[in-house]
Amino acid sequence: MPSEPLQIPLPHQTRAFLWLALSLFVAATTWLYVHRILNPWRNYLDLEKDKVIAQMGDLYSPWVGAREVLLHRRNPYGPEVTREIQVKFYGHQIHQNYVEEIQPINEQRFAYPVYTVFLLAPTVYADFEIVQRWASFALASFVIFTVLFSLNILRWRPPWKILTAIILFTLSSPQIVHGLRHQQLAVVVGFLLTAGAWCVTRNHLATAGVLLALSTIKPQMALLPLCWFLIWALGSQSRWRLPAAFLATLSALIGAGELILPGWLAYFLAGIAAYRKYAPTSSLLRVALGDTLGEILGALLIAGLLVFAGRNRKAAGDSASFTVMLASFFMTAVLVFPLFTPYNQVILILPALLALRGWKSLPRFSRLVFFVITGWPWIVSLALLLRPPNLNSPNQTPLLPSFLVSFVPLLLPLLLMTKRTETSPPADFVP
Repeated sequence: MPSEPLQIPLPHQTRAFLWLALSLFVAATTWLYVHRILNPWRNYLDLEKDKVIAQMGDLYSPWVGAREVLLHRRNPYGPEVTREIQVKFYGHQIHQNYVEEIQPINEQRFAYPVYTVFLLAPTVYADFEIVQRWASFALASFVIFTVLFSLNILRWRPPWKILTAIILFTLSSPQIVHGLRHQQLAVVVGFLLTAGAWCVTRNHLATAGVLLALSTIKPQMALLPLCWFLIWALGSQSRWRLPAAFLATLSALIGAGELILPGWLAYFLAGIAAYRKYAPTSSLLRVALGDTLGEILGALLIAGLLVFAGRNRKAAGDSASFTVMLASFFMTAVLVFPLFTPYNQVILILPALLALRGWKSLPRFSRLVFFVITGWPWIVSLALLLRPPNLNSPNQTPLLPSFLVSFVPLLLPLLLMTKRTETSPPADFVP
């Protein structure tokens, strides 16, 4: 009986298998680093600095706010609810001492638009321990769908091995790990913006308007990308369903919020003013260049981007120009707006995949830079696992894997610019 011929994998099949194996190794390394290095060190630091008695994550305050306003009609921005949240975190109410030498303590207030509670409504009857247990899985699912929608927008259908590798690499990135650890709603906003863009590419404009309106639960993340959707919608009368659905949904959310908490907008604005004091944040440009120069350059970037957007407003929703402009608005938002915290970089998934989509068009130096930025966290994580640092010390060695995170929003646009010099831009793109 003749034996079956030996099956030799084709080169591209071998590469796909190797990328899948590497992604599994990276995911395992990241998981071990987070649970054996980062979490124990972070817990020690929180206990020493802020005297945190319970690691509740960023989801706790919006969850408490949702429960109190929906079940008990209490003001989630009020001092009573704030005090209850602080007691859960710190064991006592926070009395802030704004002195230059003393870093403010995070007051853990409810700092979202009140209509955020409608997204959390299904969880208000459950114990927070259960909500917290499943939140990471739910947020990871949002990340996965963000990747899938981004690939679909780019018309990229990689083999399942490559697709799985891309998802695992994304979930293992420091930015996404940061969002999942803190259980940040920024992950949901990134999904809503990307899903809205996918709906535009499929001409589901009303659905896109609804999703984009929901993304305003974090206005600082959604504002600039929404400008592109608005400019694009004004490019043709046939696109009226997008702004109509957006305004109708946003009006309904604001109105429903007014019904459950009259005057909520004033409470929200007061909460934002307080947030800037106890949890100050900044833009990457202001951190890198200083407040004055950073603001000037940021204003110039936004102005230039709006000009380009106006010139490309007639581009088809499923065109390469639409995708390029959307990616540009995502990247500019991270650079210019107060989104310095790593988990906000979830909106860079689409631009990063755009760079990967045209990998062969990137020059060698750009590829090397990309490999260094993406490979650094996992190489250093492995090194820390092999030689663990002192975890009961304020020494910040455990943060080394995230060292290059702040450079990603600066380098990603440069990588895409080098790609454009190698290949011609989309046929319908107007520079």
